[in-house]
Parts: sequence; structure tokens; C-alpha cells
Amino acid sequence: MVPQPSSWYDLGMSNDIPEQLLEAAEAVIFRQGIGNLTLSAVAAEAGMSKGGLLHYFPTKNNLIEALVARSAEQWRKSYQDAFQQTSEGPGRMTRGLIDYCMTDAESWTKGMCSISSAVFTALAQDPKLIQPMRDVYSDLHERLMDDGLPPGVSEAVVAAIDGLWLNWVLGLAPIDQPRLDRVRQALKEMVANALESLA
Repeated sequence: MVPQPSSWYDLGMSNDIPEQLLEAAEAVIFRQGIGNLTLSAVAAEAGMSKGGLLHYFPTKNNLIEALVARSAEQWRKSYQDAFQQTSEGPGRMTRGLIDYCMTDAESWTKGMCSISSAVFTALAQDPKLIQPMRDVYSDLHERLMDDGLPPGVSEAVVAAIDGLWLNWVLGLAPIDQPRLDRVRQALKEMVANALESLA
């Protein structure tokens, strides 16, 4: 189970103010950069007093921890949904990831923005704050190791997906639809060949 931030998950809030504050934090990161993420900047972005923000997130670490936990759970839900929407059989998780991550370049990169901002902010502030994402990736890798494909196949697919994401987020290489289509086709062929070897 992914540890929950003590700042607002434990408060049992029924409104969406914490979510609005997390959205404001992401907006600050996107526009001003990680180094300019302060509680005052987030409060201003959200149109709230700093004292009001401190009620939900007493420290900057609490805020970043919540950002990471939210992003981690969004990623967990994404790959679980991908699994459910994929036909049964060997490689179900792997095939689901390919279809989810590598079908629409625009929607995939948009979805990765939240994870990118949370992960890199946590690494810059305090690497321990990234633990919720590590926990979710550990769960995903356990699923992939038990996915019924020959050793290394599922890991190669995840490495390709993560590599494309890192290239994009660091601005090393763009992700456009033709490139995504080429990589998706190559990965699908690799998985298909692996499935044939099991027959």
C-alpha cells in the first residue's frame, strides 16, 4: 500500500481544496520552474492566503509528498485500467501498457506532465519524497514479472516506454505520432514473437 501524505489525506476533507492546491502547485512548477515552488507562490496561484494553505499542507515537503502520491496513484489507476481493457492471456499487462502509452502521443505526453513535475520536484527537494512512485513502480514490475512472457520481454517494453518519456521530459527528443507508431509497432511485433515462442 502506498503511504499517504500526512498533510491532507489524513484530514478526511470532503471538499476539493487540497486538489485545487495541488493543481496550483503544478501550475507554478510549469510556469516558473521547480526552484520557484514555494508555499507563498502556490497560495497566490490558488487565490488563497498562505495561512489557508498551511491548514492543508503545513510544510513544502507535505505539499510535494501529496503531489507525488497523487501522481503515483494516477499512474497505478492508468495501468490497472489498461490491464482490465486488454484481452486475457500471456502478456496482458505488457500488451495493455503498449496500447495505453503508445497509441496517442498528445494524450500520453499530456498525462505525463503531472508525473514529471511531481517526480522531479521531489528529487530536487528530498529524494525520499519519491517513495510513493517507487512503490507503484514496484507493483507494476511485479505484475510484469508474472505476465507470462519470456524473461526480459516485458522489461524491454517498459524500458522503451520510460526511455521515450525521459527523452521527452528532458527535451532530448520530441515524441510525435509517427515516432510513437513506429516504436509501438516494433514492440507489438516483439511481444507477438514472444507469444509464438510459447505456443
